[in-house]
Amino acid sequence: MKSTGFRCSVVFLAILAPAVAAAQREEPVLIFEHRKIAVVVPSGFSFASARDRAGLVNLDLADAEKAVNLHVVFLPDPEGLALPARSRTERIVELFDDLVAGSVEKAMRFEELEPRTGVGTYCVFTDAKLAAQANFPPGEYLHLTVGVKGWRGVMVVFRLFSNDTNSASYRAALKLLRESVEEKPVPLR
Repeated sequence: MKSTGFRCSVVFLAILAPAVAAAQREEPVLIFEHRKIAVVVPSGFSFASARDRAGLVNLDLADAEKAVNLHVVFLPDPEGLALPARSRTERIVELFDDLVAGSVEKAMRFEELEPRTGVGTYCVFTDAKLAAQANFPPGEYLHLTVGVKGWRGVMVVFRLFSNDTNSASYRAALKLLRESVEEKPVPLR
């Protein structure tokens, strides 16, 4: 891998810094087709939601120290391609295979996300060029966790940049993916 580390491809807007909240909060997000999700933003994390040029909703979250950075993209999945485990792993290989060569692992080790709603698979890469270092340059991360989560009609692709896969912030970001990035049923009226 040519870079000196996994670089966060997300450019944070200047408005993100003041968005860090002291307490956990729920953010509603309209993803598409009048479908709304609820994201429970962990305490101390910033949150931003925007549509990209293709019209897809992107979420960006980061802890206060910027040691954990989560980028999430929502894709329509009317055929349910994200639902079978094999299809999810194939999508991860298709999207992230170029990371294998520069990783310590030299392979993809798939793990099930086990979300509260839907299904999900992820794998973790450790940057081989940063593995022997104790300190990392700003915007570079030792670990990159990538994955696909899905439920009826929706595919979520995520990238979680971190310097420690055991930190409270990393665990909070994984918990958000497991328990929060989901549609909530609307009560009948």
